[in-house]
Amino acid sequence: MSADLQWLLVRKWNSFQVKGGNGPAFSKEKGNLLNKHSHKYSGLANSKVINIYANPEGGITVTKVKADAKPNQVASARSHVALRKSTGPRRANKIAAAETAGKGYRADLRQVAVARASALSRASTRTANPPKSFPPKQRGKKAQSSASASKKEDDVIELD
Repeated sequence: MSADLQWLLVRKWNSFQVKGGNGPAFSKEKGNLLNKHSHKYSGLANSKVINIYANPEGGITVTKVKADAKPNQVASARSHVALRKSTGPRRANKIAAAETAGKGYRADLRQVAVARASALSRASTRTANPPKSFPPKQRGKKAQSSASASKKEDDVIELD
């Protein structure tokens, strides 16, 4: 069955479609890099699908369907490239670009794949504890006056 016919059958009725009120329709199927409900990004209707997602360990996995995939061999039809959490964002972007356009797979998804890999690598480097912000240090006369004021308070002895 052709990809165009599959899209015509799937576009209005599928379980992955997410419709908002008056806004655009989104899709949450695997292989949809932009999560946009359209034929170009659809993971259901296209034969060449690439999926970029986060690992449970914090890394990034790039999965794509091989060109000579047989419909009855689903697991062996996919190739996986796993990137560790320590992989830098430039290397992750380069691998995403190479897996799409560099090997002649889907050149039209190159920019979207690089953007998704970049966003996932940026999200994995964030920490739960943001850096602390310290007040700026005072210098000169302001520092001397605040230091002398704190010394005067320390010299006072309270008697009960």
